[in-house]
Amino acid sequence: MKISKKIISILLSVVMIAVIAIPAFAAETDNEHPTIYVTGAQVNELIDAEGNVIYPNDVDAGQVIKDALMPCLKKLLSGFLTGDYKPYVEEFQKAFSPIFADRVLDENGEASDGSHSTRTIYNCNMPGKTSGYSEYDYELGYDWRLSPLTTADELKIFIEKVKADTGEDKVNLMGRCYGANVVAAYLEKYKDHAIENVADVSYLSSSILGIDMLDAIFTGEMVFEDQAISNFVDYFMEGGELIEDEATASLITSLVEVFNQVSVLGYTGDMIGLLIDEIKYDLFPALLLDSYGTMPSYWSMVSPDKYEDAIDFVFPDAESKAKYAKLIEKTEAYYREVQLNFEETTAYLTEKGINFNFFVKYNFPDIPIYAGATQQGDGTTSVYKQSLGATAADFGKILDDDYLNSLETYKYLSPDLIIDASTCLYPETTWFVKDLHHETFPHNFNNLAIEVMKHDYTVSDGEYAQFLQWEDGDIVGEVEKNYAPPAQESEKSALFKFITAIIKMILNLFKGVFA
Repeated sequence: MKISKKIISILLSVVMIAVIAIPAFAAETDNEHPTIYVTGAQVNELIDAEGNVIYPNDVDAGQVIKDALMPCLKKLLSGFLTGDYKPYVEEFQKAFSPIFADRVLDENGEASDGSHSTRTIYNCNMPGKTSGYSEYDYELGYDWRLSPLTTADELKIFIEKVKADTGEDKVNLMGRCYGANVVAAYLEKYKDHAIENVADVSYLSSSILGIDMLDAIFTGEMVFEDQAISNFVDYFMEGGELIEDEATASLITSLVEVFNQVSVLGYTGDMIGLLIDEIKYDLFPALLLDSYGTMPSYWSMVSPDKYEDAIDFVFPDAESKAKYAKLIEKTEAYYREVQLNFEETTAYLTEKGINFNFFVKYNFPDIPIYAGATQQGDGTTSVYKQSLGATAADFGKILDDDYLNSLETYKYLSPDLIIDASTCLYPETTWFVKDLHHETFPHNFNNLAIEVMKHDYTVSDGEYAQFLQWEDGDIVGEVEKNYAPPAQESEKSALFKFITAIIKMILNLFKGVFA
């Protein structure tokens, strides 16, 4: 059979194209880039100008609370009688402000005293790897007190260092909690650089859109809802985290029941709210400006819809606004440039080829100090904010029948009927892990993000179920179906629940709950 030269040339062209294309296809499936891991606040060690460690420190939180309790209570009772709570505020400051004295920033939101992180982009260990990248190979060292926009400059330099060390043309970025704010600030500030140098981005338990608990503290809008208190204390009492001694826990629970029988505690939440209203304008701004309120990093974790209220609360007059003008300028830059543009910038970078993934933890009650603290979350950040819009039932409940019947698709519905991910900004690249607390970022959870970035997986690929179960230190598969919500014991003492919740909050403050 005679074959024309034209056909032969076509066949040869096809073969040549196929041969040339093989490396391209191989590169597309083998998408292993080094991952730069940006950890959260209160992770990196801080030292003063003389090299002494100032964070973490050896403060005994329990002893501080014990020593301060009676003096503070005496001044508080005096305030009840006189209507003057300033002596109480001064006593409280005297007890707690020294804890933070060596790490607060100045009125400009800067470390003018010479304190700094022990780990920086210039003294980190560069392993020179070319494959098998772990999240810990290229971990960004930075001062977690500073503005995310300041740290974004360092991240840009670090990306170039990692590329040079590995020989790779691009990197992946993984930001956990506050670290996600740093990544978001870099992406906003250096869009063109990111397009050229970043392949994938993963946000783990992100605080980019804020933390409701911080909103309450930075705005003074504290609300103590009975159900939120009940959720919090019931959960942590059962786990033995608040009161480990069984006899003590039993005694307190018995006393609670007695108080409930005589109906003494039904007004406790309102009474606490009234007390907070009396003291908050003196206490909260003063305490914040002796601690986290001087840090632009913590301001970046205030929700965008609460930012302006927070500024007016912490800096209530022209004098304080003038004194802290540079600090306010830094916080406002992040609010206006990063938070308000976050969705738009993410969409733009997605169009330019950067893949975004979101990893959300859930099934923990939040600290019950704000309106709506009954919402579902990881104990610090809500499902809604971590996921950019997922619909979730309140903690301990499932989505109601009316909502379930209104859904057009069940594709993104969790088997336990707690979460509908169809309302996320990116439902195809948003994963949820049940029963993994905000404070815990184990390797196998981080590795999930690395594998997703390496292969550009989506939920529809089916390689990883969208809703995963954490159990005994590992991800064990998809969450179980036919979820039955636990019975709530809302009759328990509101006073007891409030006190234990506050103790947990204070202890977490010293441990670094935002890490």
